[in-house]
Amino acid sequence: MHHSHPTCTHCGCNNPLMDTLGEELLTTDAFSRVPEEHAARGPEAPESLLIYGGIIRPMINGSTEVVEAIGIHQGQVVAAGKRAAVEAEMQKLGISFNTHELKATETLLPGLIEPHVHIVASAMMAGFPDIGAFEGQFLRSGYNENWLSEQLKAEADSHHRSDDWVLGREVDPALMPFTVNPPGELNKLVTIDADFLDRHVPNKPVLLLSASMHTAYLNTAALKLTYENSTDLQKKFDTFEDYKDSNKGQLQEIPEMQPALAAIPRRQMLGITAQAVLNLARLFETAAKRGVTMLYDAGLNQVQLKVLKAYLKVYKSHVRIGGAKVILTPEDIGDDLKPYKPVAAYEDLYIGHLKVVSDGSNQGLTGYQNAEYRCDPAKNRGNFNFPNVAASQPDTMPPEFADLVQKAVNKNWSLMIHANGDKAIEFTTQAYVNALKSLSPEQRADRCDRIEHCSLLSPEQLNTMSTWGISPSFLIGHVGYWGYAFDKAIFEKDKARTLDLCKSALDRGLRITFHCDYSVSPLGPLRQMEQAITRIMEADPDKGVLNEDERLTPEQALRAVTYDAAWHCRAENWVGSLKPGHLADFVVLQQDPLSMGKKLPARGHGHDVARTEQELPPVQAIYQQMRDIKVLSTWKGGVRLYAAKD
Repeated sequence: MHHSHPTCTHCGCNNPLMDTLGEELLTTDAFSRVPEEHAARGPEAPESLLIYGGIIRPMINGSTEVVEAIGIHQGQVVAAGKRAAVEAEMQKLGISFNTHELKATETLLPGLIEPHVHIVASAMMAGFPDIGAFEGQFLRSGYNENWLSEQLKAEADSHHRSDDWVLGREVDPALMPFTVNPPGELNKLVTIDADFLDRHVPNKPVLLLSASMHTAYLNTAALKLTYENSTDLQKKFDTFEDYKDSNKGQLQEIPEMQPALAAIPRRQMLGITAQAVLNLARLFETAAKRGVTMLYDAGLNQVQLKVLKAYLKVYKSHVRIGGAKVILTPEDIGDDLKPYKPVAAYEDLYIGHLKVVSDGSNQGLTGYQNAEYRCDPAKNRGNFNFPNVAASQPDTMPPEFADLVQKAVNKNWSLMIHANGDKAIEFTTQAYVNALKSLSPEQRADRCDRIEHCSLLSPEQLNTMSTWGISPSFLIGHVGYWGYAFDKAIFEKDKARTLDLCKSALDRGLRITFHCDYSVSPLGPLRQMEQAITRIMEADPDKGVLNEDERLTPEQALRAVTYDAAWHCRAENWVGSLKPGHLADFVVLQQDPLSMGKKLPARGHGHDVARTEQELPPVQAIYQQMRDIKVLSTWKGGVRLYAAKD
């Protein structure tokens, strides 16, 4: 059933555009407008190939060892190992095959996995002009108030109809220059509100969506149209001035955003809807271009599942898709939700988890903390979503939250619980322990419980997670992209050092992954590897490292985007390694990400994992280089779905 969830718009299940336009996206006309060149029509016959040479790392059992050759047939891996042995196995099975030799530095890896994205929600958002902080996978140079002003004025000038609104998405004040004040005074991030926008576009209505989707920013003209278009607002506020004074042009979460979105001319909103299916195709193409063969959606509801099913009826996806069903309250885990049963064979849109959102985002100052943020507004610790959505600051774990987790565990469902702030993570680990202690060790071993983002951790929390088998999935861009703002402006002294404790988690035997939370940060597992390896704060003029002790080796980082990522997505029996019998999903790179800055091992002697695990990589050879390794081709089920142009 369709639901409205008045919080956590970043989680995708309640993207305000989906609430406003989702059902219209399901029209037949919307799915007939994708140009042929953007569709991978199927089915295509998978190739039978023996691939040899170069550097082949099948990641079997998580090992980064190099093999000489790999054989594929009928969309699956037949064998991997010595070339003669692979060839003999193919011949023994009566397989007729072609051969392909990789060049010396070309590298074949399992397809890369994005274990936490928001597919339909991001496609809907893409209908708004991008005024965000990213160019590709890099921070936009000069992202500040002046740049934003120029973009808004240009967008305003491009609209010739008098009733058009100036729209934008991905606005992120946390990635703009900030002011650090003396001790005792709060630091200041850029404040975007009605007064700010009026200075730049005074005469046309402006609505900008924040990168986290928690906030919509409106100028006075847009606020006035919103008020005049809503009888509910007119009943609640006697005058327009009262309404404007109540929010200052910063509308928080869906209940406040919906009247504003409803005031945008329907013609303009329908234009956004018309782009959504094409934006889905572009998203899948971008994933393939970056070596991704699987996307795991972290918050699917029924509308989004319908959209994806409709898309896949017409067009073949460039990637595999699984995901988590979003759960809002304990009542959502009722009789109609059947107990979880493992998915025997891959099928598009399989559901492997239930998703719960416990708090907001740290860069949006809504992640729930033990201590107050170090920047304006004053006395802010963020919010927890239980018992009251986006309006709770409990000191102890709310029973409603514990009840929800217990009900999920009782039905054998593993969970993905979004938790950013340290207090939210404290409650999340408590809820998990309370529920999991009713299970036997064997039952717990069959589960895959995750904490999403898992941003601010303590050693004690990591110990608890290790004891109970709770795995962290890190939005590693929090270190690379936002680390400088967290360290210098948002958190108190040294708190940012507890961000994304990747090495500490591995030291405790946890299986970790990285994710982009697309569209919060760009798609790109190679970039995520790089940020985990270097931990360089990219916005820092001095390019400082945030907690050097938490840096990973390239080998550790590669496992997090392949072998362990498949396990996080409950897909380890199909993908994540090129083990015989697994799906032939793989990527060929122009360069080996594990050899950047290193002398390559001699061909035929494998890879000395014991040596490299103790060896930190040459940071300068990797920083802002690994993300740019050229993807030569991406294969799904033995079919090449992307090939780089020469």
